[in-house]
Amino acid sequence: MNHIALTALIALVSSGVYAEEKPFYLKASLGNMQFDSEDSTAIREDLHSTGYALTVGYQVNNYIAFEGGIANLGNIHRDYEQSAHGLEWHNEDKILIENYDFRSQQESKYNSYSLGLTLSTQIQQNLNAGVRFGVHQWNENNSGQTEDSGNLSVYSLDRELLYAESYDRSYSWSNEKDSGSNPYYGAEVKWKNGDWGINLEHTIYEIKKEKANLSSVGVTYSF
Repeated sequence: MNHIALTALIALVSSGVYAEEKPFYLKASLGNMQFDSEDSTAIREDLHSTGYALTVGYQVNNYIAFEGGIANLGNIHRDYEQSAHGLEWHNEDKILIENYDFRSQQESKYNSYSLGLTLSTQIQQNLNAGVRFGVHQWNENNSGQTEDSGNLSVYSLDRELLYAESYDRSYSWSNEKDSGSNPYYGAEVKWKNGDWGINLEHTIYEIKKEKANLSSVGVTYSF
């Protein structure tokens, strides 16, 4: 009986030491990305896409972990249209009247590099809950195309036609970049069994005046 108890005690202590010898973890997360950035001038917007993140962490103790990661924060699609007929304005001694149609399609792609902390506590056996926060470096890549067509008529003040011209322009762009640093923060619930864990997370990445919300499921491996 004593041998059995001693063997069980050794196994318990060994498992605790083994867990402490694996403070590093790797996490892969996949989920839905939604931007809080409605544009009142757009006629159509698609602010939902798929986002994913890869995170490397170091568990200092049962409550604190340092994390660094990269994330794909998804895409934003917007369509714009505007038309004017009989638009009139005065320019010194002339009267200008314009008719035009304007259309534009634009796409913005985002990725992020982050560094921060996770604070967590155990709420049940194998189940932890906590918060995540830190700073991330975001990168934005814009592309799109624009079509602009119409005609302009120029009159004297007594309504005599001086000249008229038509135009039909189009152009496209890609790899128009922007970047900056903003905070990120969120909450998570993690169930862990041995070296493996499953996370449910909601993380908010601030980007200028916008917010990218990633609701995801993650798989964690400790090593």
